[in-house]
Amino acid sequence: MTERNIGEIRVNGRSYRKPTAPTVVVCYDGCDPRYISHGVLAGLLPNISRIMSEGFFAIADAAMPTFTNPNNMSIVTGAPPKVHGISGNYYLDKATGREVMITDASLVSSGTVLAALADAGVRVAAITAKDKLRKMLGSGLRGICFSSEHAREATLEENGIDEVERLVGRPTVGHGPAQRRTRRGTGGFIQSRSRQARRADA
Repeated sequence: MTERNIGEIRVNGRSYRKPTAPTVVVCYDGCDPRYISHGVLAGLLPNISRIMSEGFFAIADAAMPTFTNPNNMSIVTGAPPKVHGISGNYYLDKATGREVMITDASLVSSGTVLAALADAGVRVAAITAKDKLRKMLGSGLRGICFSSEHAREATLEENGIDEVERLVGRPTVGHGPAQRRTRRGTGGFIQSRSRQARRADA
């Protein structure tokens, strides 16, 4: 259930203030916090370090079970799996007895903070790494929602944005020069991807 008041929204029994300035939320899925702390201390993550010192940083308690889908949905709904309906990365199809990967919003049973903010007039963009999460996180969202995995395929009709590669000035992962060099050996791939990662964080 979603309710709206001036200056705030209410989603799944919780109240959220509408942002008064551009706000970015970054989720590290399956990342041991020590990776981040070591990277910051080593000076490898200047932008992340700046976010931590000038913005907000916290280690969140995971929802159970500790899989990608239920935890990402708990973040965008502010509610546990029993409310939003996504309790795993797969579900059991009782008719066939087979495990089925969840890749769409058909099992989502609640509203999301993202959709409520958009309905309240906030410009919202949700960007996922893998496309399998896109439709779940973008459930009910009237805004931009695409995956970096399929950024070059984004359309205004499906994703609320197009020409993503031109906008960010780099190719979709798997379609650039660094990835083409993988055919000549793994060593070149690791080195080129490392340079890319440093440029991305510079």
